[in-house]
Amino acid sequence: MTVPPEDSENSTRDRYPPIGFIRSPFTEKFGVPRQSMMISEAKGVLKLNPDPSFRVALNHLESFTHLWIIFVFHQHLGSGASGGWRPTIRPPRLDAPRRVGVFASRSPHRPNPIGLSAVKLDRIDLDAPGGIEIHLSGVDLMDGTPVLDIKPYLPYADSFPEASGGWAGSEIPKYLVEFSEESLKKIESFSARHPQLRLLISQMLEWDPRPTSQRRAMPIESEKTQGMAFAFRILEFDVRWEIRNHGIFVTDLVLP
Repeated sequence: MTVPPEDSENSTRDRYPPIGFIRSPFTEKFGVPRQSMMISEAKGVLKLNPDPSFRVALNHLESFTHLWIIFVFHQHLGSGASGGWRPTIRPPRLDAPRRVGVFASRSPHRPNPIGLSAVKLDRIDLDAPGGIEIHLSGVDLMDGTPVLDIKPYLPYADSFPEASGGWAGSEIPKYLVEFSEESLKKIESFSARHPQLRLLISQMLEWDPRPTSQRRAMPIESEKTQGMAFAFRILEFDVRWEIRNHGIFVTDLVLP
């Protein structure tokens, strides 16, 4: 058996530098979609590095409707190959087993913190200042995520309708989202800059984006949780909301 050199870890990292970085509305972990394509209005831009070879490398990519994005969980680098990864994790679903093996999950706490997301390709701007921009929908990526590679999604090879979802096979409940008059006025005032802001907030909240511990301890269906208030950051806004009438009620949008 060949023994890798002592510096193989560093040389591997140097050999696979990011080809670009994601710009997305998700500036913090709270509220990031649990999977790609769960929120169609979650728009993002893959800003490629200014490499002149990329223009040719993208030839014919626009003929595909969806892409695979291979990326690095950059907020979890300290828990990756350096030795701090977790062999079991708690899935972010109420109906899931309490713990599953990390290889039976999509958790970022992995031996190598690498992720894979299928997203919709909206358009490619080859002439964007500072480097090519690939505009995407349905992203589940934090702002600043390093991207290692992109590949076309092939329906004949990548889609398996008969596949089992394992412990994650059941449907995730959705909740009714309503808005206060004050929040709607603020959303309207930002419509020129963010024309689909209301839809984006609705799609994020209808899945109840709170951590599993909160959803388990304070379920929306419980009478005891009615009136409890929460907040999350999206784009430049703090969205404030509460549990009301067994649904979600947006009370306000605040610019910090």
